[in-house]
Amino acid sequence: MLLAAAAAFADDVPQKAAAVDEKLERAIRDSVPQCNGSQIMQADFERTLPSGMKATLIQIDSERPQCKSQHVAVTTTSGGFYLGLPWFLDEDKGTIEEKLKSFMWRNMQENVTPVVDRTRTPYGLYKVTLVETTERGKLPMEGEIDPNGSVFFLGHFRSMSEDVRTSRTKMYEPFIAASPSKGATNPKITIVEFSDFECPSCMHASAYMDPILTKYGDKVRYVRYDLPLVSMHPWALSAAVAGRAVYRQKPELFWEYKKQVYSNQDKLNAFNFDEWAENFAKDHDLDVAKYEADVQSAELRDQLLKGAGFALSNDIRSTPSYMINGIIVDAGNGGEDLDKYVASQLK
Repeated sequence: MLLAAAAAFADDVPQKAAAVDEKLERAIRDSVPQCNGSQIMQADFERTLPSGMKATLIQIDSERPQCKSQHVAVTTTSGGFYLGLPWFLDEDKGTIEEKLKSFMWRNMQENVTPVVDRTRTPYGLYKVTLVETTERGKLPMEGEIDPNGSVFFLGHFRSMSEDVRTSRTKMYEPFIAASPSKGATNPKITIVEFSDFECPSCMHASAYMDPILTKYGDKVRYVRYDLPLVSMHPWALSAAVAGRAVYRQKPELFWEYKKQVYSNQDKLNAFNFDEWAENFAKDHDLDVAKYEADVQSAELRDQLLKGAGFALSNDIRSTPSYMINGIIVDAGNGGEDLDKYVASQLK
């Protein structure tokens, strides 16, 4: 979804860009992954936005390909800030719901049910939930739209003066509280890893946290946040659900389950995964009846899908991603930049 939306702006990126102003740069840097050596540049954005909004085209350059990105930074006269890729609904007709449904199908070939709350936000917008019905359940994505239905913003506006570390940590708390975690009980550092069991990059990164926990175990808490990319990976959600079923019975066993899934990733598929996971449960003396009940739980599946949609709507753009005390941090080669960032924060 996000890649398709980004493509719409490919022709708008300027050949020359200027350094961004200090206040806007601070807000942008707090919103995007912290990457060593990245440079933020700005240019004029030519599209028209609703009254009271000003947009700047942002390009982030870096030696690391995964840190390069393009965004639109939007500020409002009432002090709001948004960073993302607005969707312009100029070609779509009808109600707000009809426009959003048309845009999604025309650009991404995805059917969604838009739910619009017409109570205005502090920045004069309507809150929107785009509910995508997949074979594995309903994936809700969040955003905001102007009352005329001309521009949709995936994600949310926030105050320019807001402490992003605090606000981002707070809004993720309900999902983090239900996620597998280990490490310090009263941590100085909380590292949240957004990961997908079927994602090859996640498999390669699956051991990044081990040396950090060994080195800073009394100061660091590690949280695995399940982010199954259901439109791309057919058994990722099943793996996340089975992992939570294991965690509910034996929290410590979850980490062995995680290790075994990644070790066998190349052998697993949508046809054999359920049997493999049930055999894992039996081999490790779980209550199989309880395990199966959890695996079949619609509540657990919906909880995971809601968490995935929330993350994708709120600054997480890929797996694996890492959030350290509310700031998104690039892992670097072999996870070395995670270690450096943790060390810098402990100082």
